[in-house]
This record gives sequence, structure tokens and C-alpha cells, in this order.
Amino acid sequence: MQAYLEAKHTVDDRALNRRVLDEFEAALTARDGPVSVVELGAGVGTMLVRLAAWDCFPARVSYRLVDHDEENIARARDLVPDQLEDAGYSVHWRDDHDAESPTLVATREFTGDDGRAQNERPRLLEYTGPATTTTTTTTITVTFTISDAFEIEEQADAVIAAAFLDLVDLPTALESLESVLDPDGVLYAPITFDGGTGFVPTDPLDRDIERCYHHHMDEIRDGGSSRAGRELLAILRQRDWETLAAGGSDWVVRPACADNTGDDETVNPGDTHDSASERLVLEYVLHTIDDALTEIPAATTPFSTVEQQQWLDRRQAALESGTLEFVAHNLDVLARRESVVNGQS
Repeated sequence: MQAYLEAKHTVDDRALNRRVLDEFEAALTARDGPVSVVELGAGVGTMLVRLAAWDCFPARVSYRLVDHDEENIARARDLVPDQLEDAGYSVHWRDDHDAESPTLVATREFTGDDGRAQNERPRLLEYTGPATTTTTTTTITVTFTISDAFEIEEQADAVIAAAFLDLVDLPTALESLESVLDPDGVLYAPITFDGGTGFVPTDPLDRDIERCYHHHMDEIRDGGSSRAGRELLAILRQRDWETLAAGGSDWVVRPACADNTGDDETVNPGDTHDSASERLVLEYVLHTIDDALTEIPAATTPFSTVEQQQWLDRRQAALESGTLEFVAHNLDVLARRESVVNGQS
């Protein structure tokens, strides 16, 4: 699992909806004083490093990574310090690295035209005016926590749930988030799956495979939905949240595409690509689909177990030959409780 979480970071980089991300950054910078962020289902810390490297944070941030998987958090403890240093931060541990919930502090000072860091993504429709030299300092205090996502009791200005809300019961999740967020706090839920799974080249069994795979998400898997993105939008309205921004964030996985590691200073970090990593992502997707299908009673599927294996064999052969590609439909959502915004209780 950890290898998959590491491998998919370039896929997520390209998929993230920049308009929604810009609105999230604006919501953070609009807060007074230090900003507290809690990330649920944080995995190996990829989102934290991405936001730090892309300069999405205000001057002072307290960031808690929460995941119930001890191995995920252990891997995050190893990866995050080095990755933040690669992004130009100086890093030191405030606690012992092996403490139960260790904390590190990362600081970056940048002096340049308009305060724009070298590896920061361009803003949507950004206007480039006369350059001014400024110095900006960002300090991020990071805490690594092993916990169930819905047992966190601390308050936060923002909650991040990346590729997470499609795995849990949405009403339960929203109720829990309402107890975590401070007044005017926001939920940022990028890469929320929303009902589209497809491969290139197409296969005669694709439609039936997709339908059964989504059925497994909806009826067999414990928690989650194959239409979580649109369901999230509906539930937010029902629970008096204000949707500040929403947009597509489709995955497009193309292992055969030329590598673009981002080492070149002219490369937008959101356009990176690594063939080996994205091949691993596709392997994981294929095995995930196959495992899900095996949990569906064979008598209820429109294909036999032999046909299912033949489909998988054809897909793996296409992956080996470099012709297999994958697309998944996701939504990015940024929301705030409307009742809080309006000063209601």
C-alpha cells in the first residue's frame, strides 16, 4: 500500500483542480494568525509535501497528519522530512522521531520577485505585473498521528480529506467534521471518486467489469460509494454547508508517456510524470478491481470467473506492452458550513 501511495503522487499532481486549490489557498491565507490543518487519511504525507512545495500555506501552519494505518504513518515520518528539505525547507524534529506522536518543524525563507518560489505552481489566469523583491518565511509544524479519522477531538481551521470521502459513510463523516472545524473552517476534499472507471484500449468486458466493480463499492465494501463526489455535493447542501468551489480532477494514468521528473526548472511541478511509478499505479488498480470482483457471488455477475481472468490477462498483457492507459472520474470540493458563515448556531 505504501508503495502505491508514493507512486500515485504524479497522477494526483496532474489531476488536482487548480481553481479549487487556489480557492483553498485563499481560504487559508484569509485566516488570522497561525492556521491549523488536520488531514484525514493522510497516507504517507504526499499532500502535505505538495502544498508546502507549491507554496500554498500562509506564514505559520500547524499540520496534523492522521491515518489509522501505523505503516502509513511510519513511512510518512521517513519521507516527509527529506521531501520538505528537497522543497527548500530546513527541518528539525521537536520530539524523538520514534515518539508516539512526533512533531517536526519545517521553515523556508525565499527572496525573489513577487515572493514566487521557484517550484510554485502558476495561478489560474495569473497576471504578471512589475516585479518587486520580497522575502517570505513559511513555518510548518507537522505532527504525525496514528488514529481513526473520526476520533480526532482537536479543533482545526481546515480539514483535508484527499481520496478519502469515497471510502467512508458520508453522513457520518460530515457529522464528525462539523465537530472538528472551527467557525468558518473549510473542508478540502480533492480526488473524490465520482463514478467513472475506464481503460484504453477498450475491451468487450469493460462495461460489465465497471458496473460490477462499482456495485462492489456501493453494496459489498464496508463504507464508501462509487458516486461519492456528487453525493458529497448533495449532502453538503442538506447539512447547511456552503460549497465554495468544485471541479473535476480526473485521473489519467499513462505509463508509456515520456518521463518528466520536474528536475528541469522550466517544468511546472503539476505536470510531472514517472513511467515506473504510474505503471505501479496501474498494477495496483488492476489487482484492486480483480480482488473486488472475486468478492461478488459468481452467480450474480454477467461473466464467468474464466472470462474475468481472461479480461485481467488481457489488461496485464497491455500493461506489459506499454499500451494500457486508465482514466477515473473524480471531483475536488471545497466547502464551509453555511450556518457558521451566517452567524447562526
